[in-house]
Amino acid sequence: MDIFSLRSMKNLRFSIFLKLALLIIVFIVLVNFSLGFLIRFSSGKPPREFFGKPPHFIHEYVVREIGMPPDIDKAKSVSSELDLIMRIETQNKKWANEEFVPTISELKNEREFRYDRPDFSVHYKGRPYFVSVLKDGYIIFSPNVPRDYVNTEKAIISIIIIVTILALLFYFSLRWIFGPIKELSEGVKRIGKGDFDNDIDVKRNDELGELARSINSMKSEISGMIKSKESLLVDVSHELRSPLTRLKLATEFLSDKNIREKMQDDIKEMEIMITELLETYRLNHEKRNAGFTKRDIVKLVRQITSRLENGIVNFETEISEKLVNMNEVRMEIAVRNIIDNAVKYSDGKPVDVKIFEDNIGTLYISISDKGRGIEKEELENIFEPFYRIDKSRDKKIKGYGLGLSLVKRILNEHDSEITVKSIPGKGSEFIMKFPNNN
Repeated sequence: MDIFSLRSMKNLRFSIFLKLALLIIVFIVLVNFSLGFLIRFSSGKPPREFFGKPPHFIHEYVVREIGMPPDIDKAKSVSSELDLIMRIETQNKKWANEEFVPTISELKNEREFRYDRPDFSVHYKGRPYFVSVLKDGYIIFSPNVPRDYVNTEKAIISIIIIVTILALLFYFSLRWIFGPIKELSEGVKRIGKGDFDNDIDVKRNDELGELARSINSMKSEISGMIKSKESLLVDVSHELRSPLTRLKLATEFLSDKNIREKMQDDIKEMEIMITELLETYRLNHEKRNAGFTKRDIVKLVRQITSRLENGIVNFETEISEKLVNMNEVRMEIAVRNIIDNAVKYSDGKPVDVKIFEDNIGTLYISISDKGRGIEKEELENIFEPFYRIDKSRDKKIKGYGLGLSLVKRILNEHDSEITVKSIPGKGSEFIMKFPNNN
């Protein structure tokens, strides 16, 4: 046998399909074994093989023992000894040890009934009966068949128990075979959320184990490509700062005021984008909660809004001070990005910034505008990196789709959250929520 054949046998041995086939075979064997056990458990003494005797022997024995004319007491004794059900019908006596034993008139309707023999057998409702003809009547008898020995109550209870046990065994076996599917699903979800650090741990040599190894390999390759692109992006961003600084300095010597202001705006926009890229990178790679201290967030928001032109932002709060454990630099970026984003899409209308608390001390910062609003299908994507609602890249609306993504990352780092409500044509409201445990 060559190496390829051995490898194929090994793969077959651990195949899911082989496991299912073996499970079905074992289940069938258990069902058959259980049925055999059920019959033995729910039955009384086994039936005598009375019908193995020649008919004339049966006739002679029964007639001899019962006597002529038939003695009912002896008939009871014989039927008990031989496990017979019996009926005697003569001109003077009528007796049966079971009510379901058919009468001679009922048997005469069957095709097998004979008028030319002193003893014969005839089937009635699926059960064989012997008929012995007497001078003035008949003796009808039959051995107890297996179903007569089955205790119905025991049988039902046994069936329920056996079916329950087998169903549980089958369920747990299937759960063991397909158990890794849940772990695979959770692992894929983690990868979808950007968690490339943890492998899917499925120690199986079947198709599911192979799938887990393939996903882990794919994850490593994707993670490597992403890290390479991040590294390139960060390196380029760092390198751009020096020429931007020189350009910024050079614009100061331009005599044309309009050209100077346009170039300075473009340079400022590039600086903001570079800052956002670098902050996003730091958030992904720096230790969580780095640089956190207790700071007054009300003061921080007031300072940000005060830098904007009068009439653009209306700031309102009834809280004089609220200390929050935060990285002040990053929190300033988050709040500023939300306000700047609201101003960009407000179409010149004022933006309302409010700070308030609920009765359990949870702090809320609400930034609302009366601009164009956001379509429902866009809402779930606005926090994705480089996603812009304005697909036309209108130069009047600056930005590269990093601001809201950075806000969400910063708030996640602070164990806080952001939600958005929007009505197209009427405006949007972003609400930053800071739990009291901060």
